[in-house]
Amino acid sequence: MGATIFPFDSSDTDTLLRHADQAMYQAKQSGRNRFHLFNASMDLQAHEHHLQLLRLQQALAQDELLLFYQPKINLKTNKIIGMEALLRWQHPERGLLGPHDFLHLAEDSNLIVEMGNWVLDEALRQISAWHAAGHDWIVSVNIAARQLQSHEFFANIKSNMARNPGAPANLLELEILESTALEDLEHVRSIIVACQDLGISISLDDF
Repeated sequence: MGATIFPFDSSDTDTLLRHADQAMYQAKQSGRNRFHLFNASMDLQAHEHHLQLLRLQQALAQDELLLFYQPKINLKTNKIIGMEALLRWQHPERGLLGPHDFLHLAEDSNLIVEMGNWVLDEALRQISAWHAAGHDWIVSVNIAARQLQSHEFFANIKSNMARNPGAPANLLELEILESTALEDLEHVRSIIVACQDLGISISLDDF
């Protein structure tokens, strides 16, 4: 629950409601099952977060996001057996940023779903190119909680596969955080089964 107190917060009705909503968001971010009182510094932080989120959305639209691929090596044969897709932001002013610098901005918005779809599409495009060159490397892609819980998740995967017909489904692996999977077991189970029916493999991360 979020709350603000009048007359200490001497705002109009609409602004009071917005401030209480911001306080609720802060309570949720702090771990749920708690309440939070609005303060002016929180309003400033919320405004800054909104601006950063808009900038990240712009980065996605302007192709500033990149996928790097970290190889997985069989230490006995010294051969590459797969790749892990790693998201990066080539920021025009700040240089190359890792996910810890920006992913948290999008985690509680639908932007994380858009970014996840972009990652899947880009990974499948790369799988297709490697497969055509004779490299059948399994590429692992991390799936965010909000993306997995989206009702369009499986439909989006099928659309991505259709756009990249040269990428065999068995070369895509989805990595799901165990904590994400435990939030809605039945939904996650149905997603896992549907993906496996397509040939896509699933792994639980941080188990």
